[in-house]
Amino acid sequence: MKGKAGTPGNFFVLNTGAKIPAIGLGTWQSGGDLCVDAVKTALSVGYRHIDCAHLYGNEIEVGEALAEAFKGSLKREDVFLTSKLYCTMNSLNKIDNYVRVSLKNLGVSYLDLYLMHWPESSGFGDATDPPLKSGNEHRQFLNRLKKVWKAMEALVELGLVRAIGVCNFSVLQIKELLKFAKIVPAVNQVELHPFWRQDELVKFCQLKGIHVSAHTPLGVPTSSPAVSDSGSGGEDEPGTPRISFRRSRSVHGPMLKLSVVGKIADRHKKTPEQVFLFMTISCLLCIILAFSFYVSSDVK
Repeated sequence: MKGKAGTPGNFFVLNTGAKIPAIGLGTWQSGGDLCVDAVKTALSVGYRHIDCAHLYGNEIEVGEALAEAFKGSLKREDVFLTSKLYCTMNSLNKIDNYVRVSLKNLGVSYLDLYLMHWPESSGFGDATDPPLKSGNEHRQFLNRLKKVWKAMEALVELGLVRAIGVCNFSVLQIKELLKFAKIVPAVNQVELHPFWRQDELVKFCQLKGIHVSAHTPLGVPTSSPAVSDSGSGGEDEPGTPRISFRRSRSVHGPMLKLSVVGKIADRHKKTPEQVFLFMTISCLLCIILAFSFYVSSDVK
């Protein structure tokens, strides 16, 4: 990591040589004008990392904000854009089409990072909970993992994405992937915060040169709007489920209100949010701030 910890302009170097900004704006649970305004504001105050996914249903709005920002002094190469592939059982032969949908909706010609949203393949699940699936389905998809990753690698060769990675992969799943991967994942984006440290996973990824990006580092807020509430009129990936988001089963919002967190924050004259973010980023992990925290707190 370069520079002073905790400021939006810092970055980490990926195994591709690319620089990923240390703090990014996550766009899950946002939509409509609120999403457009949040992304525009984030870019105007110095954010240079926007984390998207077609499943979030709002890439049209993110693209609108980007187009407005690019009319000024900001250039495409100044912004690190991430999107994600959500695999369904009938999508394995069309992965290049899916990334083109995201590119069209975002109004750009390439992505800096394209992630496999979940190691599983299903028509159910959401952005924080893995899809519910039978053991047989899981085994079937693991057998297809090689095909999926080969298609992801082809996206790099086509110039549609600059780097590829995964989300929510365990140590065992990454080990399986590395057995055949020609391109080592640049990133593994997982839920991570002081109450869910995942030390073994972080250590393993760092040993393999895979950067760990922490999503929901402050937890998930109580309210959970449905995907259809996003207001996006963007084109759908074929087979993409339109589902209601559920709250994750792991520890979330209440952890910021624990007395021990408050005492640490008071001691250092910081907010609980700032304490959590510093603890995460000091471990050399990129963090993705949830949209709802960005618009409702003083975390900058």
